[in-house]
Amino acid sequence: MGGASQLFKTDLEGLDRLIRKLRSGGYVVYGPVKQGRSWFFLEIDSVKQVDLNYVRTVLPPKKLLHPPREKLFEFKLDDGFEVSEKPTPSAVALFGVHPCDLKAIERQDEFFSQTPEDPYYLARRRNTLIIGLTCTRVDENCFCLSRGTGPEVSTGFDILITDVGNGYLLEPGSAKGLELLKSLGFQEAGDEYLEAKQKLIEELKKSFTKHMPSEGLAELAKSLLDHEVWKETAERCLSCGNCSLVCPTCYCFDVYDVLELNLRSGVRVRELDSCQLLEYAEVALGGNFRRNRFQRLRHWMLCKFGAAGGGLYSSCVGCGRCIVYCPASIDLTEVAGRLRGGG
Repeated sequence: MGGASQLFKTDLEGLDRLIRKLRSGGYVVYGPVKQGRSWFFLEIDSVKQVDLNYVRTVLPPKKLLHPPREKLFEFKLDDGFEVSEKPTPSAVALFGVHPCDLKAIERQDEFFSQTPEDPYYLARRRNTLIIGLTCTRVDENCFCLSRGTGPEVSTGFDILITDVGNGYLLEPGSAKGLELLKSLGFQEAGDEYLEAKQKLIEELKKSFTKHMPSEGLAELAKSLLDHEVWKETAERCLSCGNCSLVCPTCYCFDVYDVLELNLRSGVRVRELDSCQLLEYAEVALGGNFRRNRFQRLRHWMLCKFGAAGGGLYSSCVGCGRCIVYCPASIDLTEVAGRLRGGG
């Protein structure tokens, strides 16, 4: 997505008009909604439902582009073999996506656009408009700064919203975003709005306490496959796959058919999978490339460190979800620190 030099400003009522405009244009709008002590991307119809100061949602917006479970198509054996076409996905607007998740979506885009392209993901992506949101705060588990994925972002959005204190700065990131902002009649923003945004970002950068620098980490991890940290950490790991479920960049999935009792019709299903699960690397006759738990944990972390799959399609964006939602309190930044000689 290309950037645009024209900047706009608005207030909370203007953001509400933006949401109403999207809904009247046929979009189903999702935004970060607080329930209890956590946030979730849920369908919204007003900015009043949205927490613009949230830190992270439990599941990333990936769940709307690469769902945990989806029916790919139905099939039937009659006079011939019939396959039903999957309907065109609804138009979706993601409202309030943080920089780390924007970067994760870009990595998913890159992966699913490789030959052969994934028609299901790309169909949803083409029908998705993304409105980013600059963070207003970070917590002790955020480390996007050291990954180069936040808190600043310049790509991956159609519109970027920044709370600058006395209003909201709106930056178009695509022709579609620019057209939408112009259609709402927002006023152009002066340089003071951009200066206020930069001041916010500089203050945010000082707030980070957790770090996991990318430089040299992939090569280091691959050279230390026998380091004791893998087995020591695996002794705590439950191999539950929760880290994969909440990770915004994990893309692995399984595909299987569900047959009706007549054995003449059924559905093909795609479901998220995790390399942390024992069955993931199992092959014919019970062979398994990663039977031991430490091997599975090591493989997952190597992917996050950028050492798996050529380091191109996955790895970590520093959102902190795997740390927050790990039932065994495993912290991959601490593992990285051990590998670097920090303990």
